[in-house]
Amino acid sequence: MLKMLKTSAAFGAVAALFGISVASTPAHAQIETSVGTFAPTITATTNYIFRGLSQSKKGPAIQGNLEYTYAVGDFTPYLGIFASTVSFPANNTPAGQQTIRQWTEVDLFGGVRYATPLAGLTLDAGFISYTYPNNTADKNTSGGANTYGSPQWNEFYGKFGYDFGLAVAVGSIFYANDFSYAGGNAWYYEGGFDVPLPYSFLLSGRLGRQTIQNNYSFGAPDYTTWNVGLARDFDFPITFTLSAVYSDTNIKKGSSLGFDKVAGTAGTLQPDAYEQTKGQFSLSLIKKF
Repeated sequence: MLKMLKTSAAFGAVAALFGISVASTPAHAQIETSVGTFAPTITATTNYIFRGLSQSKKGPAIQGNLEYTYAVGDFTPYLGIFASTVSFPANNTPAGQQTIRQWTEVDLFGGVRYATPLAGLTLDAGFISYTYPNNTADKNTSGGANTYGSPQWNEFYGKFGYDFGLAVAVGSIFYANDFSYAGGNAWYYEGGFDVPLPYSFLLSGRLGRQTIQNNYSFGAPDYTTWNVGLARDFDFPITFTLSAVYSDTNIKKGSSLGFDKVAGTAGTLQPDAYEQTKGQFSLSLIKKF
């Protein structure tokens, strides 16, 4: 993956799969057992978007998610795994244009949700580890011209959701002390609403802000992102959820996202060949078992 583009999740598909938003799409199907509840999901999306930037070169991706929960009173601890196909543009370096091969993303997450005494208010705190098995960036640690920081990183998060009848207000904050590609300390803040509409549609909107300590290393400025989407459950010919999302950022359109820092020196300016900074659309089909 291109270091300036590392972010992870399609709104409507992955947000719900991770539980990153409290109520961004219709609820999962669940498999109840004597040892807890399992919620498996498979998603096909036309564009894997997270925090306003595509992780599939604006092309399709296949994703899977499995979450395990075990309720204890008002607390619900959970553990899960998310996997997706990914595709990223080549990266410019002092040694020329290089492709950092990362075909698969595998994320591990866990936390606990709390149904507070205040009716409608739910809190959530947890941890996500973003990994890219067999990526070529991690394999090159020689310190040469094509050396990159690791694309893999961990985040802690806190979230809330408040259902006040006509809509659900949601908010979240994420923190990483060693962000992707040596980005350093990074924060992501997000807030928005989920509004039930007639005919069983769910309208969702989000506004987020990504800050990065080492913009030069990561290859992107601090930026604001927003998205709006519609989701609806269907029962024919099989049960599934259809989600449509439009996402955008305030990064200057058509321009580079920043400089790549390679082996401690300034790389060449990375052109936005895949128009990653323009507004993007995704259509996701989500199958819940």
